Amino acid sequence: MQDKLAELRETLVELQRELREVDQLDADTKSRLEGVMESINDALHREDTEALSHPSLRETINERNEQLEDNTYPSLTRILNNLADILGNSGL
Repeated sequence: MQDKLAELRETLVELQRELREVDQLDADTKSRLEGVMESINDALHREDTEALSHPSLRETINERNEQLEDNTYPSLTRILNNLADILGNSGL
């Protein structure tokens, strides 16, 4: 499980970096993605695996990802897919 938590932390760092580099992401989507990051960071800090495995978190990630799937932001789409996979397959 520690491996999955470390992988999740690394993916969040990657998402943070990508959000800083994206120029034309609308404010609402960026704010929502930052909210997802904050929720995951908070759960990681508290080591709250129940919050990390809650379906609503994956649903929110998938919703944001659907907004970006027009290939305008392929890096963000890939990172969000990775987050959803880690949360969905981790058994946290």
